[in-house]
Amino acid sequence: MTNSKRFRFPKTVVFGITSLYIIIMLATYFLYFKEPVIDCAKRLLLAQSIALGFQIVLNYFNYHSKEKIVILATLFVSAMIVSGVISSFFNFGLMCQYLGF
Repeated sequence: MTNSKRFRFPKTVVFGITSLYIIIMLATYFLYFKEPVIDCAKRLLLAQSIALGFQIVLNYFNYHSKEKIVILATLFVSAMIVSGVISSFFNFGLMCQYLGF
């Protein structure tokens, strides 16, 4: 099965979102994995890991698809999930206060 050369930009963007997940997970570990809020950081890293797993599945469907609607749907879902991950990364302090840590 050969990869189609069509729709190269959306496929590249979805792959770039996957690399963004890895960068955010490393930043979460190095910035927030400290003693006062270590339990909250563990939960955030777990949620980010689950989102990364889902993103890898979306990458698989996106890479092997030749239909425009599937490629654009995976791009939309990837963008929505990564926006939630970025939001939780920047609102880490508020989330930990809300959860009581």
